[in-house]
Amino acid sequence: MKPKIVPSFHYKNCINCGMCVQACPVSALEMSHKGKNGKYRNMFPELVDYDGCIACKQCVSACPMECVAMASYYEDK
Repeated sequence: MKPKIVPSFHYKNCINCGMCVQACPVSALEMSHKGKNGKYRNMFPELVDYDGCIACKQCVSACPMECVAMASYYEDK
């Protein structure tokens, strides 16, 4: 199975600015309380539409803290 390339979030340095979410041209990201294993009050970015993501890397470019990188995702079927 060929992997899909999608954004991966490194929450350690995330400042919760939402710039990555705003940069997504297909609205595949949203701010969610699920980031950091759901145990923090702040909202963090989350990929919510794996099929909708077009791997354009706009979220990577938009992050001022360099917390977003592209990674391979293997869909379970």
